[in-house]
Amino acid sequence: MLCSDILGIIAEEEEARRHKDALESLLSTRYRLLHESLEKRMRRAQNDGEWIHLSLTECAELHTQEKRYLKSQVDRLRHEEDQTSGKLAILRRTKARAKRIRAAEVASQRKRH
Repeated sequence: MLCSDILGIIAEEEEARRHKDALESLLSTRYRLLHESLEKRMRRAQNDGEWIHLSLTECAELHTQEKRYLKSQVDRLRHEEDQTSGKLAILRRTKARAKRIRAAEVASQRKRH
């Protein structure tokens, strides 16, 4: 029974680790965009066919709005990353405890035979 619990914990830990990796990737992308200069953003927008008919003032305003939105996304992602890190720590402790219990059970069974 405990062996299947350990396998479940390992699967959950792997899922949490993949989630954390995905969050780190998203954060990296958002940080890059957050620190992008107006000139680089305008160049990227022109290449993507955006902001073609906008004045410099309008581009600057959109850029400021994007930065505010990115900042809020980064804050949310950081919070979620912190929660995921905490969950991973709990899962690691739970897995270690389950392994100790399983080892004690195996040792107890060996003593009986």
